[in-house]
Amino acid sequence: MRILFIHTIGKNKYGGGERWVVNAAAGLKRKGHTVFVGCMKNSKLLEKAAGQGLNTVNFNIHSDISPYMAVKISLFLKKNKIDVLISKRRDLAVAGMAAKIGAKPVVLVRSGSPPQSNIRKHIFIIRNLADGILTNTQTIKDFYVLKGLDSKGFIQVIYNGLIINDSVKKYDFSEKYPGKKIVLSVGRLASEKAYDNVIDAAALLKEINSDLVFVILGEGKLRSKLINYARQKGVHDIVHFIGYREPIVSYLKGCNIFLLSSLYEGMPNAAMEAMAYGKPVIMTNVNGAAELSDNGKYALLIPSKNSLAIAEALKKVIKNNEYYEQIATKAKSFVRNKFRMDNMVNEIESFILKKYEKKNNRL
Repeated sequence: MRILFIHTIGKNKYGGGERWVVNAAAGLKRKGHTVFVGCMKNSKLLEKAAGQGLNTVNFNIHSDISPYMAVKISLFLKKNKIDVLISKRRDLAVAGMAAKIGAKPVVLVRSGSPPQSNIRKHIFIIRNLADGILTNTQTIKDFYVLKGLDSKGFIQVIYNGLIINDSVKKYDFSEKYPGKKIVLSVGRLASEKAYDNVIDAAALLKEINSDLVFVILGEGKLRSKLINYARQKGVHDIVHFIGYREPIVSYLKGCNIFLLSSLYEGMPNAAMEAMAYGKPVIMTNVNGAAELSDNGKYALLIPSKNSLAIAEALKKVIKNNEYYEQIATKAKSFVRNKFRMDNMVNEIESFILKKYEKKNNRL
């Protein structure tokens, strides 16, 4: 089949959603499909997609109404005889209209997290322009079902897949932070990641756990604001924003504890990877966290928006280190078995084929 992923996002942004596109597209290519990735020119996503040998095309969708871009995408769909178009939610209005203009491929929307605003608009667009939804947690599927998108087979839950690389050398934090326990967080410096709560927790713990250092790996528009807030709270010496680093796996392997403080997520990829490399994980109980941890069996789940809960969870893990190391070892096996990349790609392919057959039998 001939498949086009459309995922337009800021040039320097490369998070869980972007990794999913590259992994899914590369996996489908390995299975013999012809795959294109449409994204912004000179973007990190384009660079990563090209690095996997994927065909890339420059699309830039700025709003839900863009006749020029809809025509451009429509012409691409016709010229390249695209069978399936997979779009992220915010690109669907333009991409879906492009599909309706002429080529009429199967249109799927990938929803990696529930919409936080303009919910009615998103539901309206999906209902009128998409043939199905791909999502990565049961909780997100339940959200759409409650909104009335509950026709049989319309929504498919497909868990994110892991790429395991045990050969990557762990990052040696001891060179920069000798004698310290490293609490690592990974993700964009954005409001939904709630790093202000991490800073508040660090302030609560500073006097009683002097060996803790918080390292936050990621870039984003809140960087200066968060650094200033850490300075204001008197923890700028133990909370370090080190920017985006690769390979992320190296830093996951080198930390002592992984912390996810998000207000909302889809399936928390960084937490999943931390578990896959045997690290104790503390994460807010949002969306896919329960599914990822088997309802708290393999990670410590805490409420969101609660710096005290973060501090108490860290004290608990440090005090009972041997117990949580054993949990982490079990989590490693659980995650590696359940969230396999080949399973993800096979299930995406199966869903695509079902949707393609259904649409073409109806035409």
